[in-house]
Amino acid sequence: MSQNATDRFDHAVANALGVNRTDMRCIDVLERVGPLTAGRLAAATGLTTGATTTAIDRLERAGFARRVPDSADRRRVLVQLTPEALERGRGFYTEHAKLAQRLYRRYGEHELKLLLEYVRAGRELNEREAARLEAQGFNRAAGSRSRGVGRGSSGG
Repeated sequence: MSQNATDRFDHAVANALGVNRTDMRCIDVLERVGPLTAGRLAAATGLTTGATTTAIDRLERAGFARRVPDSADRRRVLVQLTPEALERGRGFYTEHAKLAQRLYRRYGEHELKLLLEYVRAGRELNEREAARLEAQGFNRAAGSRSRGVGRGSSGG
């Protein structure tokens, strides 16, 4: 039920920002990791390179992201969030940050480590299971198995 509530909230934020859920996944990764190449962003989101390019184009048009030369390798281009994206997006999560601060003060170090381990283990399970399904041939773009058997979900 917690995941459903999170999904509902994230969907509402995406609507308020005027972007779709795939774009929100890209924004989330770029906010957490920082500027990335399109290929690294695709790998981090689980999207195809074509879907990632389309998402980057949409984010650029909306003023949320920009392509910039990599200062370490001028042949490469990085995708980074704009200050506007950071400012507009963070405002929706103010109450979440306040709750997190209250909870951090309420629990001791041992309890926080336990909670973090629980969340980390669940995330790692989801990542492993997603990789397993992808390795079985589920086509992320079409939402079906490449052999034409079964159904998948792109989750975008």
